[in-house]
Amino acid sequence: MTIHVVLLDATALVCADCALDTTATADLHRVLDNLVAAGPATVLLDLVEVPMVDDGAVAVLAAAATRLAYQGAELELRLPGGRALAVPDARTLRQALRVAYPLTGQADPTN
Repeated sequence: MTIHVVLLDATALVCADCALDTTATADLHRVLDNLVAAGPATVLLDLVEVPMVDDGAVAVLAAAATRLAYQGAELELRLPGGRALAVPDARTLRQALRVAYPLTGQADPTN
């Protein structure tokens, strides 16, 4: 399991190359918590090499998206298949991850 972070001026690049499941969620939470506290203008999250994202990781990512938006910062995703998008809120993040990872189960599809 590897999660890399590179800081480039006001942008933080986070690259993961592992499944974001229960074994990775704590590390992901720690990394994103530290980044959000540091206050970058943009967090670019590269999930291109990530084979799956479970509900716990979705919750961690949604919380980070919400905190970044509150600070006036932005979360951008790079997803498998060449998709890229800015994520203004937790709902948009969840919708994007449902498309990229259709097997990620969600209790309430309207979140």
